[in-house]
Amino acid sequence: MHVSGIDHINILTDDLDRTAQFYARLMGLTQTENPAISLGFKGAWMRDAHGNAIIHLVWKDPQMDRYEGYAPGASTNAVHHVAFKCAGFDEMIGKLEEMGLEYRVNDLQHLGVRQIMVTDPNAVNLELNFVAD
Repeated sequence: MHVSGIDHINILTDDLDRTAQFYARLMGLTQTENPAISLGFKGAWMRDAHGNAIIHLVWKDPQMDRYEGYAPGASTNAVHHVAFKCAGFDEMIGKLEEMGLEYRVNDLQHLGVRQIMVTDPNAVNLELNFVAD
């Protein structure tokens, strides 16, 4: 077996619209329907400019016992963050300021990268990595 990368990130949410809007606005991802809607799953797939489903959003229906024991926004314990390869560092800083989001910058130019740390509406820590200029 050979692993070549991460296929997608799955995020459980109790506020699907807010979470989809967050990723659309912050990262420029496009919201599409989850193909499993016909099976009774409410959610959205957030796609990049090439149509790849980068983030799967799943609505935690309070009327169903699916995902019982999981609480959006609760600590994920061992999973500390999800990292994305990004471009447009200055543009992202502007977008974060415009959205009024708290963030932290790590300038690791000695490693060839600048990072922005931000948290999504479900307490998922995001690491946005930009190749240093």
